[in-house]
Amino acid sequence: MRARILLALFPLFALLAVAACGKKKPPETPEPAIAEVAVDAGPPVEDAAPPPKSLFDRLGGNDGIKAVIDKFVENVQQDPAVNKSFKNTKGPKLDAFKKNLADQMCEVTGGPCKYAGKDMKSAHKGMKISDAQFDALVMDLKLAMGEAKVGDAEQTEVVEKLAPLREDIVESKKKK
Repeated sequence: MRARILLALFPLFALLAVAACGKKKPPETPEPAIAEVAVDAGPPVEDAAPPPKSLFDRLGGNDGIKAVIDKFVENVQQDPAVNKSFKNTKGPKLDAFKKNLADQMCEVTGGPCKYAGKDMKSAHKGMKISDAQFDALVMDLKLAMGEAKVGDAEQTEVVEKLAPLREDIVESKKKK
């Protein structure tokens, strides 16, 4: 009987043995190696020229502007053509005046400062500033920039940027 059971189960074992082996897989072929290719881009490209410096930077930044303003105020105080208008500008009032001038020049020349003072028309209303006085102030500023070693090109740029303020500052026009 045992032999009969074994004989009856033999086809089942054979079937399981064949199923367990399954089909023989073909051997895996390795993928072809990828050759590294270096692209010849030619000679190294030189860096492009750096962007030009702002007028603010060429003036020496905040420190350079502060030096110009300090010299400008000294010049104005010694200039008989304009110093009467500034005779009462002392102490904290003088410090605030210098800060406003520095902030205005910083902003106008492309620096990070923001001028927070009055607009020029309001600030100079009733002062009766003449063209001659305005010109004297411009000369005092140019002298200060020269004393602070500001280049001629930069001096010209500063004056050009501030020139439009004449309209709002000068009240007493000479009649021709």
